[in-house]
Amino acid sequence: GAGAWATVSDVNRKEHFRDVAGEDVLAKIARLPVREWSYKAQHPSIRHLGPTAQDFFAAFGLGESDTTITTTDIDGINLLAVQALERRTAELREKAAQVAALEARVAELERRLAALEATPRK
Repeated sequence: GAGAWATVSDVNRKEHFRDVAGEDVLAKIARLPVREWSYKAQHPSIRHLGPTAQDFFAAFGLGESDTTITTTDIDGINLLAVQALERRTAELREKAAQVAALEARVAELERRLAALEATPRK
């Protein structure tokens, strides 16, 4: 009665874990050709969007073949990319707050300088 595919992802059925740098994944995604296409067996009016398995395998080296992309692998790439983008967003928010504080400080210093310059000299 379910309406979704389930992929085995139990930690007890996996091994040889290693971390992957999100920024590296984003760089590979940026170079990955993502195009619109049709399967040869379908009518040309039926369109799809995504990379070819060959390009995906060349970029990431994931999966068992260079002719298929598993949902596990592309979902993992997408999740890691989202995490990397969230880190970038947090860093940009922090930098924006720092810039706003510096702008406020500069405005205060400019106000004080203008007041000093307007003071008559003896």
